[in-house]
Order: sequence, then structure tokens, then C-alpha cells
Amino acid sequence: MWRAPENAGNIYLVQIGTFLSYPIIKDELIPQHLLRRTPRPREVVFTLTLGQLEMLYTTWAAARMRVRQELYEPNLPIPHYPLPPAWPDETRAMIVLWIARERRVFEMEMRELEYLLGLRGAR
Repeated sequence: MWRAPENAGNIYLVQIGTFLSYPIIKDELIPQHLLRRTPRPREVVFTLTLGQLEMLYTTWAAARMRVRQELYEPNLPIPHYPLPPAWPDETRAMIVLWIARERRVFEMEMRELEYLLGLRGAR
């Protein structure tokens, strides 16, 4: 638990993020849930099995093929979507987080590509 600094007065202001601030009396403990922060993408650890990861990458490849077909061969019929697997809630949440992380990584890669090609301002 976090405690107020010893040299603080009796009451001082604590700001959490940019939206919450409230007075704290010295020696009063701040609840741990107020000190938690959202983890950064590199701090997130995914607990998916090897089989689940293989299925994700295989499905991702199938999605890329469908998109390429839509873009480059729009006159061909697109096959129907297969039935999705039934995921337990915890696995489904991990997959949602994994997809969000992969999307963020892709966006970072494209931004770097733009910098390297001189299409964005210098950093």
C-alpha cells in the first residue's frame, strides 16, 4: 500500500490519471485498486495454448486470402464464413486482447515504414 510522504502536510491533493483528484489525509492508506493502471502492450502476457495460437495464425492467413480475393478478384464468389469455434469466456477474452495487440503492432509497423520512407515528419 502507498502511504503519504512524511514531509507532506496534514492534507494534500492526489491526482490519478487526468480525471480524478481528491484530498488525502496524511497517513491514510490509498486503496490498491486506485493505484492500478492499464498495462502497456509490451507488458501483456497471453496465456493461449500452442494449438490455439496455431489456429489463430491459420485463421489469420485465411482472412488475408479472403481480403486479397475481395481486392484483386472481386468477380469471384467469396466462400461463406465457417462456423466459429465455441470459446470459453477466458480464452475469448485472451483472443480479443491478442487481436487488439496485433492490430496495434501493425499500426506501429506502418508508422515506422512511413518514417523510414520520409512520408511522415522527422521525430
